[in-house]
Amino acid sequence: MRLSTVIAGSGARGDLAGDPEITRVTGDSREVIPGAAFFALPGVQHDGHAFAAEAARRGAVAVIAERPVECAPARLLLAPSARRAMALAAATFCGRPAERLRMAAVTGTNGKTTVTYLVEACARAAAVPVGVLGTISFRFPGAERPASHTTPESTAIQAVLAEMVAAGARDAVMEVSSHALAQERVAGIRFQAAGFTNLTRDHLDYHRDMDAYFAAKRRLFTEHLAPGGTAVINARDPWGARLADQLGPGPRVWRYGGRAGDALRALEVRTGLDGTRATFETPAGAIAIRSPLVGQHNLENLLCAAGLALGLGLPPEAVARGLAASHGAPGRLERIDGRGLSVFVDYAHTDDALARMIAALRGLSPRRLVCVFGCGGDRDRGKRPLMGAAAAAADLAIVTSDNPRTEDPLAIIADVLPGLDRAGKPAIPAARARAGADGYVVEPDRRAAIALAVECAREGDAVLVAGKGHEDYQQVGAEKRPFSDRDEARKALGIA
Repeated sequence: MRLSTVIAGSGARGDLAGDPEITRVTGDSREVIPGAAFFALPGVQHDGHAFAAEAARRGAVAVIAERPVECAPARLLLAPSARRAMALAAATFCGRPAERLRMAAVTGTNGKTTVTYLVEACARAAAVPVGVLGTISFRFPGAERPASHTTPESTAIQAVLAEMVAAGARDAVMEVSSHALAQERVAGIRFQAAGFTNLTRDHLDYHRDMDAYFAAKRRLFTEHLAPGGTAVINARDPWGARLADQLGPGPRVWRYGGRAGDALRALEVRTGLDGTRATFETPAGAIAIRSPLVGQHNLENLLCAAGLALGLGLPPEAVARGLAASHGAPGRLERIDGRGLSVFVDYAHTDDALARMIAALRGLSPRRLVCVFGCGGDRDRGKRPLMGAAAAAADLAIVTSDNPRTEDPLAIIADVLPGLDRAGKPAIPAARARAGADGYVVEPDRRAAIALAVECAREGDAVLVAGKGHEDYQQVGAEKRPFSDRDEARKALGIA
C-alpha cells in the first residue's frame, strides 16, 4: 500500500515524493523494518521524536511527527496528533477491519472483563463467530493469546481485528480503557454498542483528577459510537447518571441500575451461593436469567452485558442462554472450595471494587469473612489508605504485597494501614488471628498471607483474596515472578 493511501484522512501532511510502498505502520522504532512508516508518539517516559533518526537508520521511508525532526533519508510528514494519525493509518493499512464487524465496547473502572466474557457467551449461544480484545487475552475463532494491556496500541488493535475478520468473526467485543481513549488508540473505530459500568478512583497517576478520568471515558460515547448505536449506561453509578444526562437524546441510551424507568431492569432477583436468578426487563422484552455469578456487582454486569448483546442485534433467547452458560472471567470472584471453606479470588484493586466484593460476599451470609489484599507499587498512592478503609469491612484483614514493582513493599503497606486504623480495626499478631480474633495482620509475603488466611478460617467462613485475579505473576522490581493467587489458594486448601 502506498504512503499516500496509508495516510489519507489521518491529518498527516508533508513530503510524499516517490509515494513509496509501506511495509509496516509502527510507533516503536525497534519494530521498524525497511519500508516502514514510523510515527513519533509523545509519551510520559519517552518521546518518539527522539527516535526518528534511529527509525530512519533502520529503514523507515516516512516519519510522521508533531514537530520537525531530523530523519533523513526518510520523508518527514507533520500531523496535529501523531497518535491519532497512527490509529487512522493502521486502520487503513489493515483494510479497515472494524467496518466488517459488529463492534461492542465496554469502559469503566470495574467490570469490563466480566462483561466482555458475558457478551462473548451470548454471541456463541447465537452461533455467531465472535472475537474479544481484553485484559486477559485476545481470542477469536481458532486462536487465543495472552494480552499485555487492557487495550493495546492502535496498530495491534487493527492487526488483531484483521485477524478476526480473516478467521470469520462477525462480532467483536473490546475492553476500552481510559488510557486508550486519551491516547487515541481506538480512533477511527465506531461501535454499534458501548457500555459504561462505573467510575471510581483509579489511574489518577495518569489522569490529573476524576473529572479528567471521566472526560476520557466519555469520549467512547461522544466520539466512537456509531450513528444509531446503543449506549448502555449504569445510571446507579453517579458518573454514569451524569454521562447519560449529558448524552441527551442523540444516541439510543439504555440506562440500567434498578430505577423505575430504566430501559434495562432486574426484577424478582434471587441470589445465593448457587448464583443469581432474575427477570430482566429489556427493550426487546422480558428475559428470564439464571446465572452462576453472584453479588450485586455481577447483577449489574449481567444487565450491561444483556444490553450490549441486544444492542449488537443478538436475539433475547441467545442472551438468556449465554448468560446462563458463562461463569464470567477467570479470577473475577472465582470460587475455590475445600475444607468446608469458600475461597474467592478476585482482581479487585481499587477501594470501590474491594468494597463491592466484600459486600457481595457478605450478601451470601458467611459465618466470618477474611480478606487478603495489597496495593500495587508505582501507582496512585492516594488510594492506598482508601483500600485499607474498604478492607476494614472484613472481619479479618491480612495486608500483604500486590505487585510492588520498584517500591519497598513495607513502604506500600505503611501507606495502607492508616485507612484500617481510622476505621477502628485493631492490629493483631498472626497467632491471635489463628485463634479466631478479628482485626488486621501484616504479612508482606503474599504466599504466606494466603496460607495464613486459610489457616485462620473455619468451616462456613469465606476468604477473599483480592488484587491479582487471573494474573500468573508478581512483579518485583523489573522482574515478573511466576505467581498465581488461584494456585496458592488451592495449595492452602490442600487441593492443588
